[in-house]
Amino acid sequence: MTDNNGAGAKQVSSPSKKKGMGFALSALIVGLGLIITKCSGLLRDIIVSMRFSEDLFRDGFTLAFTIPDLFYNLLVGGAIYSTVAPYMSAQLAVGKEKQGVRTVSIFISVVCVVMLVCCAFGSIFSEPIYALYALNNDKIDPQVLSLAAQASKMLFPQIFFIMLAALCNGILNSYRKFTITSFGPVLYNILVLVVIYIFAGNSLTKLVMTTGGILVSAVIYFVFQYSLGFKQMKQFRFIFKPADKEFLMLFRRAIPILISASITQINVVVLNHFALMFDQGSVYGFRNASTIWQIPYSVFVVAITTVMTPELAGDYESKKYSKASDLVSSSMKSALFMTIPSAVFIAVLNLDVVKAIYQWTSAYTDRNAQTAATFLLGFCSAIITATVIHVFNQAFYAIGQTKLPLAAGILGLVINPVACQIMVSLGVGPLSLSLAYSFTNVCQMIMLAVAYCRRKELAPHGIIGFLLKSAVCAVVMAGVVYVVDMFVPAQGGKFIQLAIIATKGIVAVVVFFAMAVILRMKEATYWIERFKRLFKKRSSVKG
Repeated sequence: MTDNNGAGAKQVSSPSKKKGMGFALSALIVGLGLIITKCSGLLRDIIVSMRFSEDLFRDGFTLAFTIPDLFYNLLVGGAIYSTVAPYMSAQLAVGKEKQGVRTVSIFISVVCVVMLVCCAFGSIFSEPIYALYALNNDKIDPQVLSLAAQASKMLFPQIFFIMLAALCNGILNSYRKFTITSFGPVLYNILVLVVIYIFAGNSLTKLVMTTGGILVSAVIYFVFQYSLGFKQMKQFRFIFKPADKEFLMLFRRAIPILISASITQINVVVLNHFALMFDQGSVYGFRNASTIWQIPYSVFVVAITTVMTPELAGDYESKKYSKASDLVSSSMKSALFMTIPSAVFIAVLNLDVVKAIYQWTSAYTDRNAQTAATFLLGFCSAIITATVIHVFNQAFYAIGQTKLPLAAGILGLVINPVACQIMVSLGVGPLSLSLAYSFTNVCQMIMLAVAYCRRKELAPHGIIGFLLKSAVCAVVMAGVVYVVDMFVPAQGGKFIQLAIIATKGIVAVVVFFAMAVILRMKEATYWIERFKRLFKKRSSVKG
């Protein structure tokens, strides 16, 4: 980072006190960026199925990301946003920007040095690391592991630059620069799409060339993100002082978050281990299902909490507990208002959704679609439970309480593999993996909800009534969509198929929203008022 002593000394007022975007508009902008990012991510999976037309290379390519991603989460992962953004936001809220800049500079410097060493280690020893997948399991195809190990040699250094870009995002979000951080990932995904389309193919050479191109994409992504936020980022510089008291305080706060984020990725590794036990193509099918269920989760929930976290940190630091409680309540309800109908729609039309998204050529067979749809069905409840978990986790991080999310993560780490093993041994088949994941989420959700609501001054309110009304809306919506699907199945050419699915989606939204209005849910009336105001403004402009 460039040296700029005292660059933040003149800025002592909180960004929240300045004129700027409201919470809803900020969340909308972040959500728009996430929608584009997720759509480009889906397109990436589609191109992977076209260019890696054999299941062996699809599985190898997918598996290659799991260990580098685990390294990333072990070292920085969720701590980037969930530690840096709340800490910097709190410092800005109380007029201590200069101190915050120095501490975050030390944090960045230390994690960069550690990450460089670990990336080098991963690239050199990728073969023995991936061989661990096959321990005590002779059902796993060694060819898949060999391909994944070779491809990952380029992905270990790639995570270093992803980390740098994420650090930029965490810092810029603390300054409420949500527009800047929302569209950088879109550039990265576009570059990755181009790389896969040009280089991917059914050979080891093409596989390694593809991951090499992804490494270059990550470098460009970081440079782009840093240049857009240069005004804020130039304050931060290289300061390697791991014994600094403020850094140690921040680091102690980050450790539970690091472990929690690592546990999430460890569970992904565990689930892929079990997926390797099934037919070839199961790893890629599991990836397809994971990508689909995380679309509503990422677009709605992450968008809302991205804006909520720095705001909540500032409110808590300023002891505005009533405002903090209202913020968590509205964030939770807004997120669930979007994810509950999404989960129900996907559950009713799981196979049609998979085929609509991924089946563009004969390379993606009906068997591939059925495998992914089976996984997806088990994930549907996770869309809702993961929403609650993420909101509570970010709320805990915002108030500096990181041990409870860690405890919930450890609980999940214990339950997930045990549940997988039990269900697989009972002959549940591939569905056992996503069901085990969903069951694990339920246990974590209950633990976090009970723990957070003990702080009555911060606890969200009105959630039970909201859930009961949402359940009524969801049941009616599910019935209507099921009946419509019986009479109008998704058949015909690709674009007709897409049009039918889109029409059913519109019907689902209209029914859910109409029921919400009938039940007088504030989340529905809020958007009606927003559209009325927008319409009035346009009418007045025309007049």
